[in-house]
Amino acid sequence: MRSLRLAAAAILAGCVVVAVLAGSALAAPANLAAGFPATRIKLDGPSTAVNMPGPITLTATVVNWRGAPLANVPVSFANMTDPQKPTQLGKGTTDKGGHATFAYSNGKEPRIDVVQATFTDGLEVHKSNRSFIAWQSGTPATAIASPAAITVTPGCFQPATAVTLASDSFKPGSPRATPRPSARATPTPAPPPVTYTINVDGVNFNPYSAVLVTFDAGPGGTPESFERTTDVFGHFNVDIQVRSRSEGVHLVRADDFRQREADATYKIPCFQPSVALNPPIGPPGFVTSVVGTGFPPNASIVLLNWGRPALRSPLPAHIKTDANGAFQYPVLVLYHDLLGPRMLQAIVANPFGERAGSAIEADAPFLVTPGRAQPNDLVLRR
Repeated sequence: MRSLRLAAAAILAGCVVVAVLAGSALAAPANLAAGFPATRIKLDGPSTAVNMPGPITLTATVVNWRGAPLANVPVSFANMTDPQKPTQLGKGTTDKGGHATFAYSNGKEPRIDVVQATFTDGLEVHKSNRSFIAWQSGTPATAIASPAAITVTPGCFQPATAVTLASDSFKPGSPRATPRPSARATPTPAPPPVTYTINVDGVNFNPYSAVLVTFDAGPGGTPESFERTTDVFGHFNVDIQVRSRSEGVHLVRADDFRQREADATYKIPCFQPSVALNPPIGPPGFVTSVVGTGFPPNASIVLLNWGRPALRSPLPAHIKTDANGAFQYPVLVLYHDLLGPRMLQAIVANPFGERAGSAIEADAPFLVTPGRAQPNDLVLRR
């Protein structure tokens, strides 16, 4: 019964949203600026490290499908460094230019904060890109200038959990009282540990020298070190396996302690894709438009369709992203599909290979609501 009430409430809320949004959404195609997330909210943060204690000011921009700014929209800012335990940082409201600003400080310790901004239109929670704030307590040590150089391959990793952070979701229902969990309840098992295998190739070090390779050597990092000896030409090549880290840019340093040092960076995640449907609501037989941004450029889309239990829509076998990693395509909600919520999946193969983690994926919610005419065998999802 509770699931039926929730489904009915979702459909009722969807009818209200479509009455407000559908007319304008259907009339105009998406026209977002290049690089702007399909979720229609973008977070801008500092491009360099920030000296503690700050403060640092972040700006979120909210637009409609035409790219015009939206004013008076409440925006929430959260620290997603631990996706299982997000921390709310504060809130703001957009001005006439669609900008909401938020400032905060860090007086504790050097670290990397993963900040995300969100807003809701009553049906969906729209998520921005994540901004990485690298806090430092002072000027960090830099590599000694020398001919030495290192290359890391791959230079990034795409965690399987990134899809949840990148994808919009339905707005949660009103809080309800829940019974106290039983003392015998089985705790949720922790996810298995993830390791990254990275190839580090170094040149122009001193011959026959021991080189210390350190992963996550920057301020606030949790360093792991590995040793390798160079050959007669001062070259070395080594595969290192490191434990998983939070999102952000992590420093890799090689040092032979004989005035030859070199730095490289390792990025998590590789891409921050986003997908949204314009509009996100409609009846069976409705054609909506899927908009995707932030995917690998000029890449074939491996999957673009509804997830189970929805009926798959007929789509061309070959769909590609453009030079900016974006795409836009009509998607059909089949006439005999069920009423209720569902998710559209967009997946592109990781261009950096198996060692770079999962495929590049983002999902988009859609609510199927009653239309003016229904098939005789229409079924409400239970």
